[in-house]
Amino acid sequence: MRELIAELRNGLEADRPATLAWAQINEGARADKILSGLPQPVRQLLKTADGILAGAFDLPAVADIGDIQYYIEQMPAFTGVADEPAEWLVFGTLNDEPLLIRRDTGVIWYFPAETTDEWFTRELFLDVAPDLDSFLAYYVFGAGYGEVGFDDEWWGFLDERGLTTPGDDDEEPTD
Repeated sequence: MRELIAELRNGLEADRPATLAWAQINEGARADKILSGLPQPVRQLLKTADGILAGAFDLPAVADIGDIQYYIEQMPAFTGVADEPAEWLVFGTLNDEPLLIRRDTGVIWYFPAETTDEWFTRELFLDVAPDLDSFLAYYVFGAGYGEVGFDDEWWGFLDERGLTTPGDDDEEPTD
């Protein structure tokens, strides 16, 4: 994953400043700046990229990750998140809707946009990937972006690099 992120960062930097409105992959954070209480996969991601804006995805930098934890307080009761808030971390957003990682299992959860209702009124909260790397490889940096994002500049950027067609290494994550 580190190599792919570095390759995409270099591609974006070659096109600056045109890409800054829809994509940016920052250099990794120093290990001593990353909060020790974050799940290990999130810590690894922040060491690789201290903040990622990738089309519809916003995965904040170390300095900003605390600012999005308010989503946990807004979670619908049926999700169970409010019953055990310490077990969850909001690690980013998709179209301004929370993406959560369960601290004990590393499973990634979200509210699929099957309706136009606001995320907190939807009745569906799903585990979308078994771990953060699978989620990143398929949805943020791969063919799955077309399922959750838009046909936008990020999709075009991924397509130019041959990342929009599923291959053996980037199949849809399974539970």
